[in-house]
Amino acid sequence: MEDRTTFTGIPVTNAAGTEKYFDFEVGKEGAFGQYARITMDGCQLILDENLSYVKGDLPAEWHEAAIAKLLFLLEIDQNKDGAL
Repeated sequence: MEDRTTFTGIPVTNAAGTEKYFDFEVGKEGAFGQYARITMDGCQLILDENLSYVKGDLPAEWHEAAIAKLLFLLEIDQNKDGAL
């Protein structure tokens, strides 16, 4: 069984000030455990449950900004049902 959360069309700005739209997928698969997949313009970055690099071809200048945005999205998602 697969459990997955997705966020699509999310703007991310890198350190150089360039903005692109990203899709994020966080899930759990039997053989692989927890993972995060970040995609932009046909490139992807796959991270393990500790947000460590597994594989991908997303340019390095996007890694930090994309991971920061993913953490932000997950925090908001986690708190959406709770009290502020």
